[in-house]
Amino acid sequence: MRQPKERLIVFVQIAAALLLIAWGALAHPWLNLWRDWMVVLGIYWMATALLGKSRAWPAATAAVAAYLLAIYSMGQIPQTLTALGFLP
Repeated sequence: MRQPKERLIVFVQIAAALLLIAWGALAHPWLNLWRDWMVVLGIYWMATALLGKSRAWPAATAAVAAYLLAIYSMGQIPQTLTALGFLP
């Protein structure tokens, strides 16, 4: 069982993560939320606060990092190739 101070910290972290997710939901169309890195980090933050550290946590962190890299690459690689003259 968590101590009252730890529960307060978890509550504040979840509230901050929910605010981050809500901000992303208000700033972007609903169909594009899967590509919003702030929403992904908010969900990860909330899961971290709720579930804590486990043996599977390094794998979950690696999966989130790979997903964020994929989101970044989908937008950045075409722009870089266009700037370098490889794409019209």
